[in-house]
Amino acid sequence: MTFKTKGETCSKTQIYTCKSNPLSNIEMSVPDNSRRHSLLDLFQRTNTQDQPNASSTPAKLKAIDQLLENVGSFGRYQKIQFFLVGLLAVVPAMTAFSYVFIAATPDHRCQVNLTNDTDSFDKWTPVHEQFLSNNIKERRCFIYEITSQGKQLKKCSNWVFNQTYYGTTISTDWNLVCDQLHLKGITQNAYIIGTSGSLLSGIMSDKFGRRTTMFWLILLLAVVFNFTQLFMHSNMSSMNKLIIFTLSRLLTGFAQTTYSISLVLLLEMTSAKRRVLASNILSYFYTLGELLIMGIYYFTRDWAMTMWILTVYVMPFLFYYCCVPESARWLATTRQLRQARKVLERIGLINGRELNNVDRNKRLFDALERETRIPQKRYSYTNVLISLFQSSVMRRRCLIIFYIMMTNLMVYLGIGMGITSLTSNWPYEIFLYSIFAELVGVCLCQFCATKFDRKYPLIIFFLLCSLSIVIIPTVHDIGRDHLFSIAAALFAKLFISAAQGLSWIYTSETFPTTIRSTGVGLTVGIARIGGVWAPQISLLAQSVWFPLPYIIFSFATFIAAICALFLPETRTKPALPDTVQQAERSGEPIDDTELKIRTKKLSICPEIEEEEEEETSLKDHSIA
Repeated sequence: MTFKTKGETCSKTQIYTCKSNPLSNIEMSVPDNSRRHSLLDLFQRTNTQDQPNASSTPAKLKAIDQLLENVGSFGRYQKIQFFLVGLLAVVPAMTAFSYVFIAATPDHRCQVNLTNDTDSFDKWTPVHEQFLSNNIKERRCFIYEITSQGKQLKKCSNWVFNQTYYGTTISTDWNLVCDQLHLKGITQNAYIIGTSGSLLSGIMSDKFGRRTTMFWLILLLAVVFNFTQLFMHSNMSSMNKLIIFTLSRLLTGFAQTTYSISLVLLLEMTSAKRRVLASNILSYFYTLGELLIMGIYYFTRDWAMTMWILTVYVMPFLFYYCCVPESARWLATTRQLRQARKVLERIGLINGRELNNVDRNKRLFDALERETRIPQKRYSYTNVLISLFQSSVMRRRCLIIFYIMMTNLMVYLGIGMGITSLTSNWPYEIFLYSIFAELVGVCLCQFCATKFDRKYPLIIFFLLCSLSIVIIPTVHDIGRDHLFSIAAALFAKLFISAAQGLSWIYTSETFPTTIRSTGVGLTVGIARIGGVWAPQISLLAQSVWFPLPYIIFSFATFIAAICALFLPETRTKPALPDTVQQAERSGEPIDDTELKIRTKKLSICPEIEEEEEEETSLKDHSIA
């Protein structure tokens, strides 16, 4: 079969790399038995001639999808990598939720100078009655000064803390209470601002590779942790230590952007059927990280020792560069076919499906190598990113996802990190219940995303979360120890965790391969705007009006549910989009006939698919 284009002849294997001309300028000489495939090939060439990289990149990525299926898209290799990358996902959870314990503010009051004894929180003597107010809130920050004019309240400079539930924290060691309370919140704000660097790490990931960027971020995290511990054990003043600790949280937040890169790496090493698992596996390990940091502080009751243990846990991940290979899909996109072949051979070896023993795979690689020898127009990363936002469809879709992810993080942090403050009792038990609530939410997300569509479960989760948040202040004063409001907060944590899991899947399925890591990073970076405001909004319950933060969280979640109505359904798509044009069409319904046509249009070796169809047909006849 040949195509003649103004004197130019294209062989069958070169049909997808020859330059396309308008339909009227093409002569065809096609055998009758191949006419159907030839028309599809011709339609593909004329339909994509004006699309950036449409003739090359999708074909490569389609070949990668075929090769991944041949070597095993979810075998022993993928399970090992899911476990290794999942262990890394524990670190962001431990770092983020360590704030709940290492920066906790136990119940406290002003210290009274006793003559023959040392003051403690549990002591109450006639001397305490003389210097402290009967008002519990007042004696936390003020003490009576006895003068010739009588008693006058003044701010105290030393405090004693209730050590029933907490040992040492940065609040107890550096006296971050009363008018210094906001300094504690700044440390968490710095961490969230640092995580906004996910846009930068996403660009690095798309430019230098997933594995290389992950190694750099892990190295940064290890260096920051070790240097911070050295400064924390020096003789510096408390204020200088606080400044260094805040800078450390900023850099640590940037290093934690490995989470979004890990998600992209897992998505690109498996098939479309495992997208939900690839996204939720990180959520499962993230939940494990919350449990570990709670257990570490529970047994140590020392914030410095907790940070040392976290530092030691990070060190082995420096060897991940040798354990976690690069994404074969990314290598193919950047035309590094030799490295891509090595990765695929390794996958096939571990999965017990040798790549070199399959002639069909060799022909796929031969076709890819021939394409790389033909000079083609390359579109820069910036052009692809600009084309994404020039598309009205993708621009609207991205803005919706930006708001949804921002609301997700704001509510997740506001409810999750503030749930222990609803009562002064049982902080560890309540936090443990919140972990299980999040775990149930992740499982619910995986079940719904696997069995049902993406969009409507997401809307339902947002609505149920909004309703649960409204109930928190409504029933806060009902029952003993605010149990009803705690139960409502646990349900809110469950539903926002499920919504967040689905939102991650939506985000990863929205952006094309060429900028998927950057797109996810950009979305996470914008979502941090909501995360930065979460601690400040939560403080409104103490400083302004208790129901106010919950009204804000509930209203924002309700708006997110409305916005989700305008998102497309992505569950039925056979593969991740590779170009902006494919991402635009991801919202269109596809029937079985059109799905087959699209798959054949993207095939780099249609003769291989013909052989597969013949083999399948023969098997069906033999079974019959």
